[in-house]
Amino acid sequence: MKPEIRKRRIDDSEELAHAIAIVWNTTYKGIVDDEFLIGLLNSEKQSAERLKNNINEQPYYYVLILQNKIIGWIYFTLDSDKYENSAEIHSLYILKEYQGNGYGKLLYNYAVKNILKNKIKKVIIGCLDRNPSNDFYKHLGGKYIGNHLFREKYLENIYLFEL
Repeated sequence: MKPEIRKRRIDDSEELAHAIAIVWNTTYKGIVDDEFLIGLLNSEKQSAERLKNNINEQPYYYVLILQNKIIGWIYFTLDSDKYENSAEIHSLYILKEYQGNGYGKLLYNYAVKNILKNKIKKVIIGCLDRNPSNDFYKHLGGKYIGNHLFREKYLENIYLFEL
């Protein structure tokens, strides 16, 4: 069965909040504090409410659906707060059990297509240090350009993609 990429809807909020908590707990275990990860699981209802409330503020937020289930998502903006003349991918995740099937690349390519339509030729992506996805971004052609602290605590590697 072929996955579908579509714009996030309000009725996705609870399932997406749960998926975010699960992905963070599987991806960042041992990288970020357990207290933070447990907090994500315990605050899914509040996360769902935030997702509902900011839906109009995030026009480039897409979900990847397979067999009526959200298995991944991507959220990007056409401008970066930190890097001039660049779009920024803020979130690109695939549930662990669906990784390795090309779904991350599918979402990335979908975002790039939309970014190029807006005549933007650069994309920035941040990835926490020690996250295996660093290799994924390098494989896609991302060039490491530096790092900064995420949440004033965790080293985040920054990758530039020239489209």
